[in-house]
Amino acid sequence: MGHFNFFSVHHFNITGVTITAPDDSPNTDGLKFGSCSNIHISNTHIGTGDDCIAILSGTTKMDICNVTCGPGHGISVGSLGKNKNEKDVNGLTVRDTVFNGTTDGIRIKTWEHSASKIVVSNFLYENIQMINVEKPINIDQKYCPHPPCKTKGESHVQIKDLKLKNIHGTSKKKVAVNLQCSKSFPCKNVQLIDINLVNKGTEAGPATAVCENVHGSSRGKMFPRHCLK
Repeated sequence: MGHFNFFSVHHFNITGVTITAPDDSPNTDGLKFGSCSNIHISNTHIGTGDDCIAILSGTTKMDICNVTCGPGHGISVGSLGKNKNEKDVNGLTVRDTVFNGTTDGIRIKTWEHSASKIVVSNFLYENIQMINVEKPINIDQKYCPHPPCKTKGESHVQIKDLKLKNIHGTSKKKVAVNLQCSKSFPCKNVQLIDINLVNKGTEAGPATAVCENVHGSSRGKMFPRHCLK
């Protein structure tokens, strides 16, 4: 299963760590955090068959820099909302990081029918390189890994105050930016600044963006063209 699991850990630094697992190894998360705060991760390489870094309920004030992720499922927040009594997640910074051959890069996932109402807020992703990533930017508020899910509904997890700045590289799929937010709790104040993602997959045509129930703004270079309201 996971390599390093942290629960209720505070003021902790991780640097100079290498984690290696095959890309087809199930549930081999690299670093997993729940109810943690003031975590700093730097100069680390993670290759797994699941999330390179998983950030779960109640985790706050996390700084990730100079990390290489690949293979794996990217740096994932969630899944969130499945269980009662989950806590807010806020204060995440991811910068100067490379995703190489991963299924996802920037990823937030919440269950489409939530048992808890929590807030995901104050995230900054800056200076991120994508190299042949299937889903470079992926907010999925209809997360359901084993359909059909028992209960259909809208996610009650509120995502707000996200800034994505200088995200560049190549996508293995045409949809390079997927912002699929909750109808009941739309994503708020999502800022896209200088995005440049090129489709290098088998599907022809330029990279595209898909937005559902997301409000925000954009400036600078924007490729694919944004679809924010």
